[in-house]
Amino acid sequence: MPACPFHYPQYRSTDQEMINRFIEVFPLAMITSHRDGQFLCSHIPLWRQPDGSLFGHVDGNNSQFKGEQYLSVQIVFMGPSAYIPPQAYVSRQLPTWNYLAVHMQANITVVDTPHQKLEILEQTAKRLSKQDSDYQVDELDPRVISNLPHILGLVIQPENTEGRFKLSQDKSSPDTSAALQWLLDYRKQDHDEFLKELLQAATKQHSN
Repeated sequence: MPACPFHYPQYRSTDQEMINRFIEVFPLAMITSHRDGQFLCSHIPLWRQPDGSLFGHVDGNNSQFKGEQYLSVQIVFMGPSAYIPPQAYVSRQLPTWNYLAVHMQANITVVDTPHQKLEILEQTAKRLSKQDSDYQVDELDPRVISNLPHILGLVIQPENTEGRFKLSQDKSSPDTSAALQWLLDYRKQDHDEFLKELLQAATKQHSN
């Protein structure tokens, strides 16, 4: 799969430490592949290993991975984004849209052996234990035993990785700081209200 390198130089990053930290903070990935003239896409959390590889798991019925052994994919990790209006800046500036993302071209090996899948589940739980979760995988847990046959493990080898960190860093320091603060505060109330409405609508639809 060819790389898509376009971006302004000041927003591109190949700083591996920063990219790894970004993936740790924003692990939900959009994985896109192509088969039989169609694009297939899934949203899957992925975790980075010290050797640079990543791992994750998916529902065994996910058609993007079911019946596959190897896949060439495009992966995008997305962080926060925001419209930055002129009034957000200290000096006179035109509006823009700031965002954080990591793009990756990679090869995926789909694994279906019980011990490999169990190891992936165990490693996932360990990573999540850093995020206020004390859950650990117990291979004797009946829930684990019954669900293990119905998942697929993913082992991912990146070929090309690039950060796309657009934070108005092409502007003066005061403007950059002001734009960052706007992004952090961006429409929090609107987001909260929408998420509540979305949950209510989904609950109502499910109950009908």
